[in-house]
Formats: sequence, C-alpha cells, structure tokens
Amino acid sequence: MDRREFIQFLHATGACITLTPMLMSCAGVYRKSLYEITKGVEMNNLPEELVQILGYAALSPSGHNTQPWIVKAQSQSELIIQSDKTRWLPEVDSTNREGFLSLSAFAETLLIASSAIGFDVELNLIAKDLKETDVFQVNLKKSSPTQERYLELIKNRATTRTNFDKKEIKSNELKEILNLAPNNIFYFPLGSSEGKWIANSMPEAIKQQTFNDKKQKELANWLRFSKSEAKEHGDGITSEALGMNWMAKFVWYNFFNRKTAMGESFRKKGIDIARDQVKNCSGFLILNSADNSPNSLLECGRLYQKVGLKLTELNIVHHTMSQLLEESPWSSDIQSDLKIDHTIQFVIRLGYGNKAKSSIRRSLDSIIIS
Repeated sequence: MDRREFIQFLHATGACITLTPMLMSCAGVYRKSLYEITKGVEMNNLPEELVQILGYAALSPSGHNTQPWIVKAQSQSELIIQSDKTRWLPEVDSTNREGFLSLSAFAETLLIASSAIGFDVELNLIAKDLKETDVFQVNLKKSSPTQERYLELIKNRATTRTNFDKKEIKSNELKEILNLAPNNIFYFPLGSSEGKWIANSMPEAIKQQTFNDKKQKELANWLRFSKSEAKEHGDGITSEALGMNWMAKFVWYNFFNRKTAMGESFRKKGIDIARDQVKNCSGFLILNSADNSPNSLLECGRLYQKVGLKLTELNIVHHTMSQLLEESPWSSDIQSDLKIDHTIQFVIRLGYGNKAKSSIRRSLDSIIIS
C-alpha cells in the first residue's frame, strides 16, 4: 500500500486503531491565543490597546495563509501598512491582485477592531499600484468602544475546506449577506446554471494549475508537513487547516513532504478532493469590483472581510476558491458565463457544516517594525 492508497483508506474507513505513543505524537498544530500572538511587543512603546488591535488585524485571511503584511510604527498613533514581497505568490498571482486584497482585508479588520476597542481610524490609500511596498497609512485617535461583539467574530472566523451540507442557505440569512453590498455580491445556488458552471469548471482549473510544476511548487512551499516548521513560522497550510481527521494527520506529518507534494498521486488526490468540495455545498458567493485599481481592490478586500465575519455570525461555513480567477480560459470567461458586468474578485463556496479550526498565525513581533 503506497501513501496514496493509505490515505484513501484512512478517509474511506475512518478506522479506529489502537493508540500508540507514535500516533499520540500527532497532536494538532493550532492557532496560538491572542495573548500569545501579541506578547513581547515593545517596539516604539506602543500602547497596549494598539497592540491588541494589531493582534486582531493579524487574524485576517490571506491566500495560502501567507500573511503578507508588515506594520511600520511611525508613532504611537500612526502606522504604515506595508506589503511583504517575500510572501507574495508570483506564480498564481503575478499582478499581486490577491496579495493586495489580503492587505485590504487586514485594513478592514484593523478598522473593526479599532472601533470595538475604542479608537477612530483614518485610513489612507497611499499605493498607486499593486506592487508598491507602502500601501496604507493609518492614523488612530482615542474614542469610545462600539460593536465589541465583532472581536469574537474576528477570532472565530475560519476557512473550512471539508465537504458541506447541500441544503439551501436560509433566505433571511442570504438577505443579510447580500445586503452588505447589493451591487457587489451575487449568490448562485449549486443547482443553478451558474452554480453548475462553477462546480464543473473549478476542478478543471485546479487540475490545470496543479499540473503546472512552478505553481505546484509554490503551493508546496506553503504546505506545512512538519509540526515544528508550522509552530516556528506560524503561517502556511497545515493538516488541521485542511480539516483532516487524526489518522490522516498522522500520515501527513509522518510520511508527506514537499517532494511528495510534487508527485502525481498527491496532485491527483487534491483534484479529487476539489471535485467533492464543489459538489458538496449549498452554492457560491461572488464578490466583484469596478476594476482592478488599488482603490477598487481596497473596497472589495474590505467587503470580503465583512462578508467573512457575517458568515461566521450566521454559522455558515465558507471556503474561498481562487483558481477560476487564476487560470485561463476560465479567468476570461467567468464574467460572461456568470452574466456579471464588473470584475470578479472572489469565488466563495458556502454551506452548513462543522467549522474548521482557525489557521495558525505569526507572532506580532515578527510583523511590526519601527
């Protein structure tokens, strides 16, 4: 039995075997507490409240969980949010569109957390293109806390990559989601013609991307096959983030590595999983913007985080799948096939089910510079 057959056996049977010290060593790698993420930050004598705000902002979503942000502390009330070029994904995101959207989601989380902790924020877009280092300027001013409930939503938001229930999204809940930005959010049930197009096209786009060696290598570099590496770096994709059971995690951490990820069986298994994912959901949420300018992407990235928090509040699990926007011809066809006029920035799989554990995060002292 090779690795592929073994992990297929684990997924298919969910068999229980006698626990041994070796199996017990496969305890999960999970996100640190907010206290652990923020402890030890003393740069520029930043106020404790500001450190807490940045700790919440650091929980923002990003492609491959790269966390491509740097915070430059200009003073105790002024920050520059920078783009970390070492964390870009040039193979699948050559223009840095997705990286910019991640930074924009970070900015939205910072704004929400600031309001909840008691600060007014002035956010200024300073980048003129998507590949500039300095992206946003942030000025904070003390005020009264509002909407504190959002802090728990920020902590609890997570991407869930397992299969979902197929039951329809409740109409009142769908209305709440669409009302966040009626002109920029569309929903297509799985059974609709548009939903079927997404479900049929997504695995093909993933297949094309997966069998591109440069793109697969880029993904493999962010897969954490070592628990020690995951704990050291606090980024990337772990088996826990993929929703694996404890037996599959044992195989992941003991038998898989980056060389394995470049093998044919590993790639084919990923495509099979994607086919199951798009067939097992309620439908797909689409977020769009006027164009790909920095200002439009800022607004759409902020909307993306608002939507993620709303889905978390409604207990709707979600999974962003970007391959249709990264691979040709689907990236060119998607607007016309879905009959959407503006530029599509996100395709999000929705449904009901068990929410995944939140992805790991870096410590704040690795993000802040002076």
